[in-house]
Amino acid sequence: MGAYGNVPDEDVKIIERATGIAGSVVASIPSGAPHGWVATAYEYVLEAIIRDWVEHGTDDLDSADADDLAELVRASADIALTQEPSLQDVTFRTVLRGWLGDWVRNWGLDE
Repeated sequence: MGAYGNVPDEDVKIIERATGIAGSVVASIPSGAPHGWVATAYEYVLEAIIRDWVEHGTDDLDSADADDLAELVRASADIALTQEPSLQDVTFRTVLRGWLGDWVRNWGLDE
């Protein structure tokens, strides 16, 4: 039995790596973006990484994957910041969630 009972030690390591990647990816949010976007991006990216692992068995994300995720976060923020202030938060959340959903469904399937 592992350190967390029936939770396999390898699963714990995968989730630890996922949190590290998600944490590094949110650094790509532009400095002028609302502070709350960091937590939103972290949540959405971590969720996408875990969903990708569960649905596709992807447990070996590399720096290129982290770079792709960071660019999705940065592009979502840049697009949201061009909207009128009352629409920026919803734009950021919606665009990022859409792109991350596409990332989970389609990216790397032909590898």
